[in-house]
Amino acid sequence: MARRKQAVILAVFFIVLTAASATFFGWITKPASGEDLILPTDGKLHVLLIGEDDGLVAPGKKVRGRSDTLMVASYDPKTGNISLLSIPRDTRVAIPGREHKEKINHAYAYGGPELTLRTVRQFLGMPIRYYALVNTSGFRELVDAIGGVPIDVEKPMKYTDKAGGLYINLEPGPQVLNGEQAEGYVRYRKSDSDLARAARQQKFMAAALKQLLQPKNLLKINQLFKIARNSLETNIPIGVALRYLPLVKSLQADKITSYTLEGEDAWINGTYYFEPDLDKLEELIDTYFYSALDVEANQQTKVKVYAGNGDLSSAEQVARLLRKSGFQVTGVFATENSDLLVSQVICTNKESQGALVVAEILSIQEILLDTQAGADVDVVVIVGKDMLP
Repeated sequence: MARRKQAVILAVFFIVLTAASATFFGWITKPASGEDLILPTDGKLHVLLIGEDDGLVAPGKKVRGRSDTLMVASYDPKTGNISLLSIPRDTRVAIPGREHKEKINHAYAYGGPELTLRTVRQFLGMPIRYYALVNTSGFRELVDAIGGVPIDVEKPMKYTDKAGGLYINLEPGPQVLNGEQAEGYVRYRKSDSDLARAARQQKFMAAALKQLLQPKNLLKINQLFKIARNSLETNIPIGVALRYLPLVKSLQADKITSYTLEGEDAWINGTYYFEPDLDKLEELIDTYFYSALDVEANQQTKVKVYAGNGDLSSAEQVARLLRKSGFQVTGVFATENSDLLVSQVICTNKESQGALVVAEILSIQEILLDTQAGADVDVVVIVGKDMLP
């Protein structure tokens, strides 16, 4: 139990980052095999922060909510820098297993945090393995537990959503927001674009982090642990959490830099989308988040992709991602067996390092060695049902 409490310290930190999303959860640490192999080769810790509303359909009844906000946090232990990327919820992307591009927040409705993680990973081309989630009630409790968050409210904010249980009534000016007020501040979007709301959320996040790091709050670990246990869900293994535990006390608010996905509004078949600028996104990711990808080296690796799950389109999506990363994908095929549960990366050439990079990009933790699996390629990928919605 003591080790779990230590791991939660890191999780609580990510709740504060996710606070900008006004989100949700129930504390679950899911087991992960091969913990020593799960950090990306660039040495950074990449975490997807997912914000969800409560998903209430009627008093006392609850369904899966919506991913109200998405944010990627990348921590560099060498410099202590934290880079944050906000992704508007209406961003039009390809969702694994879906025929056409859709809004990125649909991924959560189709397949929860796991499918959301895969969608963001594919969209950004980053080896993101972890996610953290918090529900609105947990967010409010956390803000209250740290004594509220000082913020300068930019303008009057008034909005009522009885069905969603959201009541916002804020006056402009410097003030300390309690949990309910903070939720209203980060979720308010009347007359605001998603980009304006993202900027306000990032401002709140920086203020919340500064408040959390106050000595009086670092002494409240037991209280924060109880809140996190009831409101947080994450797949960050305890071993990884402990590895980064020292960062909590050394974090500095001025080492956090926030970025927002650039793009433009678009109406497609009568539906509003945020159309991302993919060229600017690629430059942003390469400069501030993940630049370890050696496309030239990857071009020397030949890969075959098989659909072992009965869905050829899922294998084609994997092939596109690998081609984008520079790999020579020689073909996409279907296997006779369509019931493979867990995707596989098979190394057919012991002299090649390509399998390691392919596994990292696809966030597959185990690599199989079989020199007979494909004499004409270096790596074979078999896509399982874990890559379906």
